[in-house]
Order: sequence, then structure tokens, then C-alpha cells
Amino acid sequence: MAPRIPPIHPDRMDPDMRRYFERAEARGAPNALLLRLMAWDPNSLRIFYEAWEAAFYGGRVEHSLKELMRIRMALLRGCRY
Repeated sequence: MAPRIPPIHPDRMDPDMRRYFERAEARGAPNALLLRLMAWDPNSLRIFYEAWEAAFYGGRVEHSLKELMRIRMALLRGCRY
């Protein structure tokens, strides 16, 4: 089934939004398709991405432990993401 909202091609994104996409592509997270869909509303993309950055790459808990916690929560809930 095709998505209802077509993802924006990175070339059509605002330069600031494109930087979010490029960092996500380099890291492998968050999902690039999700960001391309959210880019239709740049404010929503900015809020989401900055929250993601703070949660996964900021704070006192090491990123590797956060990744293990994310995987464990997904397994417990049957999410194959």
C-alpha cells in the first residue's frame, strides 16, 4: 500500500531541514522516510528532530545504553522496527 502522503525529496527541503535529514542518514536514525514525510510541516520536523537529538544524544545516560533500552522496549511490544 502506497503512503497517503508522498515523502518530500531532500532537494525540495529547506536547507535547515535538509541538515536534519543528512545527519539522520549518516547515523541511520531517526528513520529517513519519517523525516521526509514530516518535512511537509517544517515546524513539526524541527520540534521532532530536536527532541530526538536531546533524548538520544544528550543527557547523562550513554547512547549505547539508550539504544539497548529502545531495542528491548520494541521487543517487549512486538515491534519489529
